[in-house]
Amino acid sequence: MGNIHYEENGRYQIDLSAATTSIGNLHEIFRSIGNILSDVDFIAEVEDAIYLIEYKNTEIENANAPDAIRDRISDGTLYENILKKYYGSAFYMLACEKKKPFHFIFIIESKHMDQTIRKRAWASIKRRLPYELQKRPEVSANLIKDFKVLSIQEWNEQYNMFPLTKIAETHL
Repeated sequence: MGNIHYEENGRYQIDLSAATTSIGNLHEIFRSIGNILSDVDFIAEVEDAIYLIEYKNTEIENANAPDAIRDRISDGTLYENILKKYYGSAFYMLACEKKKPFHFIFIIESKHMDQTIRKRAWASIKRRLPYELQKRPEVSANLIKDFKVLSIQEWNEQYNMFPLTKIAETHL
């Protein structure tokens, strides 16, 4: 019972129809309760996993401050923001008693984020995720199974059941 969800600029869509459940509006849920939790852009639940998907694309027309991402990469604020989104979204899913492994995916398209920078981003964010905490015997929740930083092309190659595609100009 998944859906097709649109990114905030309305230029790309992600087809989560292969998911048993999908969420593309967690920010609205958080806002409706006056909460300050951060959220990922999309959540897809399948039989044996939950995908928490954050999407950034500064290469589209009218993107918000496309060069600002360079500074946010340099000073680490981009990575801190991504972590907040993971934790807020994971908290929500755990509160919903979803007990499946979380796969956290950060999809980013930016002229400032080549493969080398994506690898650095992956290392910086991964070391601050709760991999070690979930090894403790008293922790039974699946806090995180996997974390990846991918381009749109890499996403579509690795997760072709959830295609992320540009919307045709005639539909804009």
